Amino acid sequence: MLDFLITISIKQLNAFVNVAKFQSFAEAAEQLNLSQPALSSAIKNMEDFLGGELFMRSTRRVELTPEGASFLPLAKRILSDLDTAVFDVKQLFELENGVVTVAAMPSFAHSKLPKILTFFGYAQPKIGIRIIDEVMESTIQHVKDARAELGFVFSPDDTSNLHFTRLFDDDFILISPNGHELNQQLKPSLAQISKHKFIAMNRGSSTRKWVDLAFDKKGLSLDVAYEASQFETIGNLVASGLGVSIVPSMCRQQMEVKNCVCQLVDDLDITIAVGYIRSDKQTLSVAAKALIAIIDDHYLR
Repeated sequence: MLDFLITISIKQLNAFVNVAKFQSFAEAAEQLNLSQPALSSAIKNMEDFLGGELFMRSTRRVELTPEGASFLPLAKRILSDLDTAVFDVKQLFELENGVVTVAAMPSFAHSKLPKILTFFGYAQPKIGIRIIDEVMESTIQHVKDARAELGFVFSPDDTSNLHFTRLFDDDFILISPNGHELNQQLKPSLAQISKHKFIAMNRGSSTRKWVDLAFDKKGLSLDVAYEASQFETIGNLVASGLGVSIVPSMCRQQMEVKNCVCQLVDDLDITIAVGYIRSDKQTLSVAAKALIAIIDDHYLR
């Protein structure tokens, strides 16, 4: 098929379809704004390549041969598909259509992303957004693998083949069940927290690493009773009275809805930049660039 398209031009296909439509070289030439010799030459070259005549010519009219009649639907479909493809691509460039896939760690997807997408929806109502909400490590991998154009994460330790744009800094907070004894403290200390059952993110996650390091610096250890991979699950476990935890402050509203108590910690020093990543190896779509413009205007102006 590729050799066919290289040898037979779109102009020749258009000439063939129009001669078949008008059953006249003269009318087809007028419609296409071509001279009759040029039109005849285009048809003759196409027939030579195909190996036979497409039209039966007479002084009165031009009719399709059986082979020409068989070829006509294919030629029309090729021209129609091309028109559709060109129209679709033009719409993408003009932001009249398209879908942007973004990945986001759940804490960002729950707290910050809806407002961003609201602004984007007002500005670009015809662009769809596909959201992958997974843990930070998976979000980073989705961008590296080109399954998402943008990823919303904490500043990654390894930015090879990635570009990170900082949007804001996020502190971490303590969450505990309503009525827990730590609620009586204005700002509990890490030493006080270490005396209680702790619900932690799974080992290997960046959040677990940051929390463990904060306690290690104080010479303290955590009494980890449960581990989970999602802050949503951690919040449910805390709300059920199974322990306390430390989460990003982005999760505050999410945790308060669960009836968890959110508090600052006296000597907790975890402040991490939050932003978006994109691959250095991937060219962003026009729609993704439009989304970035909305994000940057919202956070960086």
